[in-house]
Amino acid sequence: MKNSNSLLVLYGFLFVFLSGTLFANPDSLFYPKQRTLKSGSYFGLQSGRFYALEYGWELQYKNKKGFLNSNTTALHHGFNATFDFTRINPVLGYDIGLWRRTGNFDLTYGLSAAVRTDLKQLRFGVCPSVGVKVWQLHVQTGMYILAPFYALDNTSCNSNTFFISARFLLVKNKTKKGDH
Repeated sequence: MKNSNSLLVLYGFLFVFLSGTLFANPDSLFYPKQRTLKSGSYFGLQSGRFYALEYGWELQYKNKKGFLNSNTTALHHGFNATFDFTRINPVLGYDIGLWRRTGNFDLTYGLSAAVRTDLKQLRFGVCPSVGVKVWQLHVQTGMYILAPFYALDNTSCNSNTFFISARFLLVKNKTKKGDH
């Protein structure tokens, strides 16, 4: 009789302890977050004062909490090439940056660091951007702020200042966690 009462108290204690622990955060137990990690190369076309071809790599992390609530953060880096027909010389560039989207139907907001060269001089700068991402196509617009700032005279390499670009991501690796 004494053993059965001890077991009953032990089972009661375990039930109360485990139910408080397991159900303290029901989202983690019944509704686990779905996380997706995608990476791959992208191809793009940038249009501004000049046309530029883009090629790079992107890593996207998507944290999905429901149909409308998801956050996507991406890190990208890539090369671009412009041909300045007014001076008959190429302008090569490299961008590295990140962008973030806070919902399935929201805009993307990004910031990149940029380097441009015409093989005679270098220009460094930043590029804030805003865009729309649908499936693997990312259309964005932004403004390159490059130093030195004397871009209007004919002694520096010209590059796009205001632009619109379209990039298409070719997903090579995809990892999903939290799917049912």
